[in-house]
Amino acid sequence: MLGHIAGRPSPSWDKIQAIVVLLMSYVALRKVPAAGPRPFQRIHNLLKKYTPWQILIGALTTLYAAHHADLLLGLTPAEPEKKMFSRRYTPGYTRGLWILSALDAGFFTSQNIRPKILRDTMSAVFSIFYLFFPKRAVEKNNMMLKVITATHMRRSWEKMLHPVIRLMTWVNAPKLGIRREITIRLTTAEGYHSDSEVTITIFFKGTEEEYARSESIILDIPGGGFVAMRPACHADYLMAWAGQTNMPIISIDYKKAPEFPFPYGLHECFDIYKTIVATKGACIGLKGAVLPRIALTGDSAGGTFAASVMNMIIEHRPVLPKPVGLLMVYPCMHVGLDFWICNSDLAVIEEEIARGPIPEDILKARPGRGDGMTLNSKAAFMDDQVLGSSFLRALMVMYIGGDTKLDHKSDYLVSPIYTPDRILAQYPRTYIITGEKDPLVDDSIIFMAKLRRAKRAAGADLESDTLRIVSGVSHAFMQMTGVVPEMKELVRVVGEEFLDMLKTPKAQEQTWGDASVQSVKDGDSDLVQVNVRPAVLSNPRQTSAAVLKWEQEYTRDAVTIYEHRRVAYLDQLGIDTHDDDSGHI
Repeated sequence: MLGHIAGRPSPSWDKIQAIVVLLMSYVALRKVPAAGPRPFQRIHNLLKKYTPWQILIGALTTLYAAHHADLLLGLTPAEPEKKMFSRRYTPGYTRGLWILSALDAGFFTSQNIRPKILRDTMSAVFSIFYLFFPKRAVEKNNMMLKVITATHMRRSWEKMLHPVIRLMTWVNAPKLGIRREITIRLTTAEGYHSDSEVTITIFFKGTEEEYARSESIILDIPGGGFVAMRPACHADYLMAWAGQTNMPIISIDYKKAPEFPFPYGLHECFDIYKTIVATKGACIGLKGAVLPRIALTGDSAGGTFAASVMNMIIEHRPVLPKPVGLLMVYPCMHVGLDFWICNSDLAVIEEEIARGPIPEDILKARPGRGDGMTLNSKAAFMDDQVLGSSFLRALMVMYIGGDTKLDHKSDYLVSPIYTPDRILAQYPRTYIITGEKDPLVDDSIIFMAKLRRAKRAAGADLESDTLRIVSGVSHAFMQMTGVVPEMKELVRVVGEEFLDMLKTPKAQEQTWGDASVQSVKDGDSDLVQVNVRPAVLSNPRQTSAAVLKWEQEYTRDAVTIYEHRRVAYLDQLGIDTHDDDSGHI
């Protein structure tokens, strides 16, 4: 209150106010008679017949009733939490948000405590407190978002490194034969972008000998908003994939913004891929006899890097072998905060819609151009508890840095959604999984629509390109596997996709693409040189019946989720359009 009276609300004024209140309380205890002023003496006489226990319970009950008087008297808005959580998210995801929100608030509260052992202890204590008071956790997190810094993000998002959480991850994870870090040295003299040392973490179920003979690897680029989270922060699901697939998981600890803004981290990820290909895996401890089959993957900001690395691979000269597949989990394909779907992007989506059977009611529910409801998902879910609009703004500013020459509206290494068709047509098998209520979901929808359009025009294989939108969840559901058992099924489904993506290819007949004929003079002989461009060989998707059943039950196609545009718009106007849905996850 004092800060508002002074016109300068701040933590400093809050601290002064707390000190003033404590001093006034001290004076009241020492200078005022023990029975209190005359009106309180009568109350004191009345309370003599009650025990201290009864007085304590009565006082706490009175405080609780006063704190919730607006609820008891019906003075609150019309069920805001029901609209935000019960009607938007599934029960499983809502429980995960509750736990992660409490952890975030606890880690924010303890971030300035020294030494580390005391900070770790108090962060656990505060987190438990916020579990019992979830609204206080939301208030704390929202307050921190107003002054968020890279240090704040790292303290909060890297909570998976807390000793207690690491112990929980280790207990629940499969037993691995190999989990270690190695450092790869990159130099400009060898053709890399910078002189640097990049640490990678290896997760593998088998023995050292089995690892050295591996013919397939999963190259992971971990997310973290471009500013935080090492591979160890993703260990719960990376270890699960290693145990499920029996393939090495190679996770890159690239340099983070804002100390290393775009394109430093991206270049490191590309250079790691390039050196793995150049050494046939010897740089990461493989025997190097054959080039391993590589599946490239990333989540969130790591998904952004995965697509950008794919663009760099395709454009690189001399030609680099491409990964056999690209798998992205809730990627950010557009580094920007536009709140409307532009007509050109909407046209691409509508083109894909027109190619498939769409129920008439869904077509009517989907907003079209010019109706005022073509909000993109960043606008529809700008109040998201994980990726709110103010938080996204901070992440993007730190990632892009102060480069005034950078055009983030067209640079497809910054925003892969702008990747031209000539590059998209050369993409390998691509799989994207994201949340229906994720602020970034439209990035995936538009990118997949453009990818399919480009491949169709080039006559390339697009039957195995897949977009899966998980019903009733938002961002960061992979981070909930350690605290929400229901989310483990999502990790297993993605692991099945890796197994199918990296399966040993069957023998195929030679296929040919476009050819051009050129006469070459060599002495007295006329030679004919045929320049052949091989057709793109398919990597057909052959998933198990269990995975297909899971997808049918828990995911939605890219068309039906456009209902949320209408719902979000009408919600803002105070028009209730929801039915009480029970979530699956």
